[in-house]
Amino acid sequence: MTFRPPDLESFSSAVAGGFAARWARGVARRAAEARVDGDDDTASAWFVDGFAGADLQRAALVGRSTVQPAAVAAVRAMADVEMPMRIVLVEEDPGLVARLADALAGIGAADRLRRITDPATVQPGEIGLMESAFAAAAPALAAAAGDDPLLLRLAPLTARALPWTALHRFASLPVADLLVRVPEEDFRKQARFSGPLADYPPHLRRVVEGCSALLGDDRNAWLVAWRVAERAGGVDAALAAMAERLRLLLSATEEGERSVRTQLLEAGKDSVRVVLSASRPEHPLELNGAIGDAGGEVALTVGVRAEAEEEPPPEPEPSPVLELFPVLPAAPEPRPRGPDLQAIANDLHARHRGALVLFRDLLASLAESGLAPEQVRAALALLKRESRVRYRGLDAPDAEVDFLLEPTPPAPRVKKARKSLPGELGLFDDN
Repeated sequence: MTFRPPDLESFSSAVAGGFAARWARGVARRAAEARVDGDDDTASAWFVDGFAGADLQRAALVGRSTVQPAAVAAVRAMADVEMPMRIVLVEEDPGLVARLADALAGIGAADRLRRITDPATVQPGEIGLMESAFAAAAPALAAAAGDDPLLLRLAPLTARALPWTALHRFASLPVADLLVRVPEEDFRKQARFSGPLADYPPHLRRVVEGCSALLGDDRNAWLVAWRVAERAGGVDAALAAMAERLRLLLSATEEGERSVRTQLLEAGKDSVRVVLSASRPEHPLELNGAIGDAGGEVALTVGVRAEAEEEPPPEPEPSPVLELFPVLPAAPEPRPRGPDLQAIANDLHARHRGALVLFRDLLASLAESGLAPEQVRAALALLKRESRVRYRGLDAPDAEVDFLLEPTPPAPRVKKARKSLPGELGLFDDN
């Protein structure tokens, strides 16, 4: 059997979902044992995804039209856990909030779903969908969880969205487990420049500031460490050094049996690092088990399909007749590369549906997403062909894009009758 590695986004989502299920089963088992001993003090347990829609954005940027977000995979995987969980999914983008609600309905969780503004109102068994930036929601989330077991998954698209001040609130909770995906995209972006920080373009200076905020480093000392590691071992070595800095930060807050480890997730030629801050020594082993489960499930499915695809076709029998015009096999369709423009177009429309937006403001709001202006123009062109937006042009300083509530078909063109020229006979005129 031939095994092909799964794509990174599907793999990392499956790992997060599998780990959430293993973690929840462990909490439920310990709670049941405590009830038998008569000393159960576990009121409830929490699963929180602080960037629940980022998986959808990240998948679109790498050319994947569909991917099951880790938050949805976790909800599905925890469905059979005996202990009802309090689940809070945080997402700032209203368009992605709507897509998450649709995805949860698709796995039969719509009856448990509730839009919330205060996480403390979520009851055991409910799923609270919170439209907010994680940094803004962090104080209320930490206060609501308190001393209850908590698994917090954080996979931000940008480092700026996860400042250390917000992360530290949860790292100091005694029974909280944190699974943090290092936002390597931002660290890779700033690696394009090696001169003084003052010479960086404004958008890359903001990227550097975001990385500094994540690492709690006001003096940008991490940038010096990055360059030293990059000179010694390349970008991969520098990324490993940044993950280690984050691990050390989280380790400084550890108490009791807490351990903090870095794990590399690999799929094909792609990889990403996650940092696990575990409240119990068995949790890193459960993460390893989830990685094995996710890799086996996806690789087995893809491997079986690959084996069927790679069976050589039977050789055609030689024809005794000379073929003057032989039929050649069709050339394979090229695999699409780059971002999935249709998915980006759908996200843009969901985010701005019914609004009139200046094109320059639209580009500014997407500056940290990694999209080039040409890609945004191409996505808008798709929406225009689908009659979901209207605009005259995008080159003027005050160019506006009207995101329509519903597709508007173009009005039919009425052909004007041509006037007869002097002396020209009509079709039914007398000679």
